[in-house]
Amino acid sequence: MYLRPIDKYPFVWTWPLAAWSFAEIPGISSLGKDTPSSHRGSFGTVRKHDIHTGVDLYCEEGTKVFAVEEGTVVVVENFTGPNADDPSPWWNDTEALLVEGKTGVVLYGEIEVGLHRGFMGYICKGSRVKEGQLLGVTKPVLKKDKGEPMCMLHFELYKRGTTESVWWKFGDPKPKNLFNPTARLEEAFRSLKYV
Repeated sequence: MYLRPIDKYPFVWTWPLAAWSFAEIPGISSLGKDTPSSHRGSFGTVRKHDIHTGVDLYCEEGTKVFAVEEGTVVVVENFTGPNADDPSPWWNDTEALLVEGKTGVVLYGEIEVGLHRGFMGYICKGSRVKEGQLLGVTKPVLKKDKGEPMCMLHFELYKRGTTESVWWKFGDPKPKNLFNPTARLEEAFRSLKYV
C-alpha cells in the first residue's frame, strides 16, 4: 500500500514512504509557517561537512520507498559511506536512485535499491518506473546512535538532464541544477490518502 494525492490534485506527487514519523519531517512539520525550518534535515541547512542538499524524511530501517511520479532511472549511485562515489567514511554505505520525471530528476537517497528481500524487481539505469512503484527500502546511514534518527529517506530534486548527485560544499553557491523539494513534499503531505 502506498500513499497518493487525492484525485482533485493529480499534479501532486505521491508520498514517497510507507511510514514515517510525523514529528520528524524537517521543513514539513512546520506546515503553514512562513519561516523556513532550521532543522538539520531541512534543505539548505549548514551541517558539519556540507550544506544539506535535500530533505530528510525520518523512518524505521526497512521502510519501503515509492516513486513520487513516473520516470526513467538515470543512475544508481553509491551515495554515502566509504564506498560512495564521493567517500564519506563517517556514514554507512547506502545507495541513491535518480529518476527523471516530469518535474525533474528526483533523488531517493540513503536506501537500498534493487533485488533484495524477495519483494521487488531489478532496478537499474534505463528502467522505467511508475508512480507509486516500490524502489527500495531505507537503511541506517548513521554509524553511531547519537540520540538522533539513524534511518531516513534523503530526498533531493534536480533540473531535468541531471545525471549525478551534487555535494554542496561550504563557501560554494547553491548548485544551479539543485532545487529545494520542500514545497512539493508539503503538497504531497497535505493531500495524502491510502490507496
